[in-house]
Amino acid sequence: MSSVTILIRRWGLCFGGVFLCGLAGCLTVPVVENLAAVVPPPRANVSRNQAWRDAESLAALDPARLTVIGAGASMRPIYGENTVLVLQKIPYASLVVGMNVAYRSERGALVLHRLIALDAEGWRAAGLNNEAEDQGRVTPENLLGIVYAAFANDAVE
Repeated sequence: MSSVTILIRRWGLCFGGVFLCGLAGCLTVPVVENLAAVVPPPRANVSRNQAWRDAESLAALDPARLTVIGAGASMRPIYGENTVLVLQKIPYASLVVGMNVAYRSERGALVLHRLIALDAEGWRAAGLNNEAEDQGRVTPENLLGIVYAAFANDAVE
């Protein structure tokens, strides 16, 4: 296990390499290799039905939005099972590395993963907890949208 040194100075925070400069002092923090194994996804004291209603209210403000419920552990600890998500349709040309996108796989499954690189075949994507990237590519034809909002609730696992 490695560690990250956080240097704190008086002039505010800045990110550089593996340490932070900030207020006053020095602190060493352990780096966890598999964060999803120790950090649970966000939960809230709101029922899944209420989270769905809230998400639907937000989605209703724009016809290019869609509400879905997350399944699986590939995006933990950001989104857990039963997280209610609002997707926003955007132009394919607006995608950038690091966006969390929803797309239809070649088998027809809804996939929500992070964009990692663009190549000649389309965007490569991967779940945060997947050792390998997705086999298929995100293309203009299978892109459903980006994650616009996430609603934690008491059913999130």
